Amino acid sequence: MSDVTRVLVVCDLIAPGGGPTGYTWNLREALSALAPPDLDVRFSGIITERRNRATGEPPARPIRRRSEPRAALGRLRHRVGVALKGGIPDPLCDEILAADLVILQGYQDARRAGLARRSGAAVWYMPHSPTIAADEHAAMHPHESGIRRALIRRRMIRAERELFRAADAVVFPTQNAATAYVEAFGEILAGTPVHHILSGVPEPRRAPRERGIAGSSDEDPGILFVGRYVADKGYDRFLAAAEALHAENPALRFSTLGAGPSRRSSPAVRDLGWRDDPVPVIAAARMLVVPNRVAYFDLLPLEAAALGRGLVITAIGGGIDQHRLLPDSVLCAPGDVVGGIRRALSRLEEDPDWGAGNVSAYMRTLTAEAMAERWIAQVREWREGARSTAPTALWVVPVAEIGGVARHVLDATRAGIPGWTVTVLCPEGPLAARLQAQGTPVITGAFGPAAGALASGRTLRAAVRRVRPTVVHSHLAFADIVVAGTPLPRGVRRITTEHGIAGEDGVYHRSSIQARGMALVHRIRLRRFDAAIAVAEATRAAMRAKWHARGRIAVIPNGVEIPTPAAPRKQGGAPRILTLSRLAPEKRIDALIDAFAALHAEQPGATLTVAGEGPLRAELEAQAARLGVVVAFPGFVDPESAMAEADVVAQLSVWENCSYTLLDAVAHGLGVVASAAGGNGEIVGVERLVDPDDVPAVAAALLDAPHVPYDRLNSTEEMTAAVAQIYRGVAGGGQGTEIMQSATTSTGKGESTC
Repeated sequence: MSDVTRVLVVCDLIAPGGGPTGYTWNLREALSALAPPDLDVRFSGIITERRNRATGEPPARPIRRRSEPRAALGRLRHRVGVALKGGIPDPLCDEILAADLVILQGYQDARRAGLARRSGAAVWYMPHSPTIAADEHAAMHPHESGIRRALIRRRMIRAERELFRAADAVVFPTQNAATAYVEAFGEILAGTPVHHILSGVPEPRRAPRERGIAGSSDEDPGILFVGRYVADKGYDRFLAAAEALHAENPALRFSTLGAGPSRRSSPAVRDLGWRDDPVPVIAAARMLVVPNRVAYFDLLPLEAAALGRGLVITAIGGGIDQHRLLPDSVLCAPGDVVGGIRRALSRLEEDPDWGAGNVSAYMRTLTAEAMAERWIAQVREWREGARSTAPTALWVVPVAEIGGVARHVLDATRAGIPGWTVTVLCPEGPLAARLQAQGTPVITGAFGPAAGALASGRTLRAAVRRVRPTVVHSHLAFADIVVAGTPLPRGVRRITTEHGIAGEDGVYHRSSIQARGMALVHRIRLRRFDAAIAVAEATRAAMRAKWHARGRIAVIPNGVEIPTPAAPRKQGGAPRILTLSRLAPEKRIDALIDAFAALHAEQPGATLTVAGEGPLRAELEAQAARLGVVVAFPGFVDPESAMAEADVVAQLSVWENCSYTLLDAVAHGLGVVASAAGGNGEIVGVERLVDPDDVPAVAAALLDAPHVPYDRLNSTEEMTAAVAQIYRGVAGGGQGTEIMQSATTSTGKGESTC
């Protein structure tokens, strides 16, 4: 990218007013004066100074004119040519091909975004309808037949979905303005960056009229509605509210300014009709009522605020944000316009200058110049990110809760993969919150077993489009299968880390048939991956034995923060024993309680804390009571705090891969008692393992649990450095085998190390 960033803003019509047309007009006017030399901003569309009149009125019947055959043939040739070229006229095509960033203002042909992406430009899409574009079209064209409207709506939804999918980012003015789009396209938006750039309007050309010197009564609109006369804008609710309040107080004046298909006469309301320049009428009004049923982020309330008018706004969409921004405004429920107007009248009675406070809020944040400055800052932020040379790895994790794999993800992303930028795709939940808190880029959405494979695949594709990763790195079986089955762009490499394969089928599968079926699935999906990582030698051995995994599998142990060596906990005496695990059969906590009962008979001061939750809690509590020992079951606890109060950590599981519980126990200088399962021996040494069924042996080990040397641990930095080696190998091509072998041997602390 050169020093000058070429930005193209596309809007078919650019004119004063509302919607994408007026928004783009305001942006164009402000940027013409503020755009810095390093941004070359151009606008594509028909530009007119006449206010856009999009009221939804039935169109006039076109007058058929005879034309020369040659002219008619020329128009037909032009239309056919445009259609064959993807709906993009030649001038616009040339402008898109020359741009670094294409910003599509409002609903338009998605093929424009496709052309920009193919040319290497980034694409931002900014919707502008109070509802999705298809529903807005239906509201503005009530004269269309039901069948025609349904067909158009279906086509427009499909086209707008393609726009969202093709966009590198979507821009909304505020979060609440996006409500209708999140409901309709939330699955796609979950995998797309969303920028919030607050709207702004130029300062009105006519100064607000001083109170008390308004002209004749004909020029006094009183309480004013401005906009299209359609249900979405709340036109009918304004009329109903005006009639109710006028019946109570005939001195109140109500007016409407605009046009539309729902127009009706009312004895309580004057219809001022359409005005190309609504500013004088708004300036003379007592207040502006915005009774929307659906709302994006209307520009008219901002113009009214600039003129010092008070506002009554319904609590819908972007109206909620406008009320927050404008101090002299009243927020009401969509069905309580009467109540909103009453509260506004009370404000006016208390303070005749109510509304003037909106002017300072407008000048502070809602001018067109302020909007243009926000756009410039956002484009510059994008440009700096686009210039980054660090490749991206997308980590795909199907769990939302904090557990062993979540711990692995948190530690690795906090330490960082040297030379790489890491973004994590996971469901919304505690893991995502913790990642965001530590500054790791996170994409949340419909992903994981609860969302299903199809929705997860769509979310993954959207995330890949968003971050354009060099590597997609999956963790846990569900993510592995989705990544293997989802088509990814050419050149994107797939990597998998195996955290949880068990030597015994009954640990994770209900039957041998299910176990064999899943083994076949994993055997097939592994062929789609460019590299595989195991967290322990035992894990790699299980992958080969159960899945018949081919090729090299790198062993990269889980890493932990290795503290300054502390004095080992005192051995002998009455130990404080801790186990941190799910209360499930495979954890063999029943065997631990049996051994603790035997130990307690000799050492009455010994204690046992079983931290965690699970289906066996009641059964285990009953077992402890039957044996006559007191066992603490505190539920979930903070592991750091729990280990600070313990001398020994026990783990008698049927199977483990590379247990963080044991790693943390070693790092804290605790004694460790572990079963001869999975990767436990690689952490503590095979000579320190016990048989859970040998009660005397387990009791003796609990009493005199040996300290494990720190040099058996793998640091987090060593772990992430080894992962970076794998990435370089698969991304570079041709060197993957050597790199994987290097990663496998360079991270080990010895043959028995995890």
